[in-house]
Amino acid sequence: MTIQIEIFDEKRKQYRGGGLIGSAVFFIFWIGYVILMLSGQTMDILRTILLAILILSVLLQAYFAVRSISLEWKIKKDPILQEALNNELIQYHELQAWRASFFSMVAFIILAAITSIFVRIHDPMLIFLTILVIGFGTHNAAVYILDR
Repeated sequence: MTIQIEIFDEKRKQYRGGGLIGSAVFFIFWIGYVILMLSGQTMDILRTILLAILILSVLLQAYFAVRSISLEWKIKKDPILQEALNNELIQYHELQAWRASFFSMVAFIILAAITSIFVRIHDPMLIFLTILVIGFGTHNAAVYILDR
């Protein structure tokens, strides 16, 4: 049973790492997309390429999220795996990750508010979506780092 626990734990780390890579790719190209949108430039080819990369990174994140969720369901069905892989430390790390996510979102809201004093933001939806991207990205990064 110890080998099965190690296999499940390794798979969980791989899925979280893959989700983190997808989040990082999304965040990097999202910043480029936001800068392009806020600059008012009409580079349709570059915008299309950025959107394609963003969509592919979302699909990558969805793939790893589905794999991770299915693994968590398997862990919850088996009491031995549940006890070994969903202990208090894992639950504490998850809580810490949500806390880091919340504070990173608050920090970005403050940064956006200060920036909006100096620069007029024409599309507030970009700000709202960026807040979500930062929140989920921070959560993924925090869980990955804390579980190592």
